[in-house]
Amino acid sequence: MTDYSTIDFSDLEQASVDEVITHSIVRDVTLASGRTLALITLHNGRDHKRPNTLGPLTLRELSDTLDELAERAAKGEIDAVAVTGKPYIFAAGADLSQISSLSSRDLALKIAQRGHHVLGKLSELGVPSFSFVNGLALGGGVEIALNSTYRTIDSSAAAIALPEVFLGIIPGWGGAYLLPNLIGIENALEVVISNPLKQNRTLKPQQAYDLGIFDAIFSPANFLEASLSWADGVLDGSVAVERKNAPGKIERSIKWPAAIKIARGMLESSVGPMPRSPYRALDLLEQAVKGTKEEGFEREDEALADLVASDEFAASMYAFDLVQKRAKRPVGAPDKDLARPVTKVGVIGAGLMASQFALLFVRRLQVPVLITDVSQDRVDKGLTYIYDEIAKLEGKGRLDADTANQLRALVTGTTDKADFADCDFVIEAVFEETSVKQQVFREVEEFIADDAILATNTSSLSVEEIGSVLAHPERLVGFHFFNPVAVMPLVEVVRTPQASDAAVSTAFVVAKNLRKNAIASA
Repeated sequence: MTDYSTIDFSDLEQASVDEVITHSIVRDVTLASGRTLALITLHNGRDHKRPNTLGPLTLRELSDTLDELAERAAKGEIDAVAVTGKPYIFAAGADLSQISSLSSRDLALKIAQRGHHVLGKLSELGVPSFSFVNGLALGGGVEIALNSTYRTIDSSAAAIALPEVFLGIIPGWGGAYLLPNLIGIENALEVVISNPLKQNRTLKPQQAYDLGIFDAIFSPANFLEASLSWADGVLDGSVAVERKNAPGKIERSIKWPAAIKIARGMLESSVGPMPRSPYRALDLLEQAVKGTKEEGFEREDEALADLVASDEFAASMYAFDLVQKRAKRPVGAPDKDLARPVTKVGVIGAGLMASQFALLFVRRLQVPVLITDVSQDRVDKGLTYIYDEIAKLEGKGRLDADTANQLRALVTGTTDKADFADCDFVIEAVFEETSVKQQVFREVEEFIADDAILATNTSSLSVEEIGSVLAHPERLVGFHFFNPVAVMPLVEVVRTPQASDAAVSTAFVVAKNLRKNAIASA
């Protein structure tokens, strides 16, 4: 097992650039019973607009604080330790600006190990530890609570979530091991994988409490006082803590592997094989049923290091940064009044990616969508996928029956590209090879109107070269979705030197109507 205490983290701290340090402010609280609780308040000195985050220097300060409290506990000076946050904020997790700037896998591994080293101390103080989650708690903030012995939650907290899979990584400071062993595998799958892939859905405090993540929930009017009183009751035995959703032997032996198998099948059908993070998270949840906590933490170390060093995480951070900083005013967008009206969409291809495009277009634009492929069997397979996904949305109550029927009626398939004649916007999702894309665009261009827009989803090929074979290269734009299509909020609009303002403007307006954030690229 890795002995985190022997690792030199100085190079990690030296790599920290302009970190806003979240300080660990300690005060002793005398409880009604006369016991002493050391209360750590996390506070970065900013208001609620700048949440507490956990970077390398923050972790060093928290580590030193916990070491001092462990020494005091050994001397009998304190009976418990608790962690809470500044007003409205517990902690928003790891400092993404620090993690995304790490220059090597070795440093990525060290940030994983450092998080485990520091947060793991909450269970090694020699006295019980509590987390009083008084506000927003995301990622590493939730993992502070999970590493504590007991947890309370403010009923008005803004959001509770482990959003790492949405960002292309995994919960790497204990979440992937501790959570399923606390609330069961099915609940953990919802929190760690399903919610992040549903546009980064978060939990309300009552939901988090009902799942069993927290042991008690209190009103914001007297949250800290109620939490302190409750903790005093836990310490003297007058308050019993029942972990209602903790997995038993039957779940671990039977339900656990069955739930993992179902979740893997759902991932394969919904996001395909490309995004690594949900599958790594799934592997960690599967393995959490066995072995020790230390082994679970080591698995998280390796997975987080691999993913932080990956292109997927870099792309996710690129998208996240653009969405956060530029969503309100897209950069490089021509006047929206130049955009062509889009009354019918054509999708070239009927594989998983193309089918996801078609589903997104029909749901958001609610216009006819036509898919095509080289054989009727492939077309039929694509249509079946789309219809099945619409049925799932209907079954979950996200679409009513009339809307579901309407959407199904709007999606059709063909093997004859002449049927694309009345499409205003045609996007391809075929094999990533320039000649293949050129060929399908040449075939379609024979039939569509001169002012119809063509879009390629390529992420690596030259859009200008693809368009060089067209009679009207000015109509072609890059329209690159980040995968998974339904989840990632960014679309990259690539403008060639030949592209018209009308084509680019149409692409931006379409992206907005798809509820995506578009950013221009040349």
